[in-house]
Amino acid sequence: MHYITFDEEKCVYCDMCSGVCSLSKLKKIKPSAACVRIARDPAESFGKLSCTVCDMAHERACIDACPVDALVYDEEAGVVRFDAELCTMCESCLEVCPNVGIDRESERIMICDLCDGDPLCVQWCPEGALTWGGAS
Repeated sequence: MHYITFDEEKCVYCDMCSGVCSLSKLKKIKPSAACVRIARDPAESFGKLSCTVCDMAHERACIDACPVDALVYDEEAGVVRFDAELCTMCESCLEVCPNVGIDRESERIMICDLCDGDPLCVQWCPEGALTWGGAS
């Protein structure tokens, strides 16, 4: 299984990953609604960075929480797929998983699909803080 890894030491908090992700999914730059989000921990003296992106390795609570089967695990690709036509925007998936985002304006759940095996966030990260790893 392939996955995205994050190296906090290399990250300069430019938000390029979130910008390119939201542009590809929503056709607008909206980092707050991207599938990958970088955040600073205000409680840390140096503002420790964290990256929120679905690693697909954990139990997929978002799928179990969805009452209308709008989230489905694609075994072949190893990602969770979102079906906008089925989604009722109940937000049950958001309540159980910190890696799921939402864009209320476009009524779209934002969950990483690894850009079908060629993640744009990894491609566009200028510092190499995001990498594409794992094994098939």
